[in-house]
Amino acid sequence: MQQRLLVWQNGKLNKQVTLKTLGDVLRDPQAVIWLDIDGDITDCRDQLHSVFKLSSITLDTMQEDRERAKFTEGKSYFYLVMHGLTFDEATENGATIKLDIVFGQNFVITAHRETFPWLESLCDTVWKGKIAADVMGRGMSRLLHSILDNLVDSYFPVLDQIDGVIDDLEDATVNSVTDAVQGRIFQLKRTVGLMRRVISPQVEVANALIARTGDVIPVEVEPYFADMHDHLIRAFEVLDSYRDLMSGLLDVYLSTVSNRLNIVMKQLAVIATIFMPITFITGVFGQNFAFSPQVVHDNGYFFWVVLLGMGLLTAMQLYYFKRKGWI
Repeated sequence: MQQRLLVWQNGKLNKQVTLKTLGDVLRDPQAVIWLDIDGDITDCRDQLHSVFKLSSITLDTMQEDRERAKFTEGKSYFYLVMHGLTFDEATENGATIKLDIVFGQNFVITAHRETFPWLESLCDTVWKGKIAADVMGRGMSRLLHSILDNLVDSYFPVLDQIDGVIDDLEDATVNSVTDAVQGRIFQLKRTVGLMRRVISPQVEVANALIARTGDVIPVEVEPYFADMHDHLIRAFEVLDSYRDLMSGLLDVYLSTVSNRLNIVMKQLAVIATIFMPITFITGVFGQNFAFSPQVVHDNGYFFWVVLLGMGLLTAMQLYYFKRKGWI
């Protein structure tokens, strides 16, 4: 587990504060505190309970690996469950990473079992003081907005990756009918469905965030959260369109398979039709009778005449099939 504690106090970052000495800073209404926990919170559970007054049910939920996006209110804080998205282009597998956010009047706690590159970058930039005044100097609500806004913005590079894979699959579906292509379609369809199910409740959470926080999020900051909400809706709509694309792509794949099967059946039917009269002729003259016509009294040339006739018949059939457009 790795902890990162950032404290904005008296117009600057106070890097001397630790989790054990945080109680006095929390009582300062002008201070802004950001505690980021990367890993399991078991080791600092007691401190979170005693310092930030988090309830047992909140701490238990934070320790859950999987949890639906939600927004709840505690005694002196609010609790958010959000999710990040990841996508591996090599394996075409996607995943969702849970992000717990607890915030109060002057503090924000972020907890996650896996590392978020965008969150680590934001934390490092604030720690170096480059944007500390803009992110933390304007109060807890701006810090919370920065975290959520960066979270939602991290969705779009993932969606662009999926879009590229879908384009590749569209070409593969038309040009190749294999089990590998079918497996890729189903795999990506499951990934898009998973992401859509995760993003969908987050839209409701973003609505509740503004409606239920009261004075914790000032009115002048609400437009920023509304903008974040719009981006979230856009991400959901993109995933919705991807789901429709994957369903259509599966239909195209099945149609392509059916068309290929029809072509193969047509080719086999043509071959069978060509051999039908030839088989009839050889069947007639291949009967084991003692006095079959042109067999007993054959001068040696009739075999070649029959063979030539079968060749001409085959050529006439092929010409006829070609004129009809059957081959």
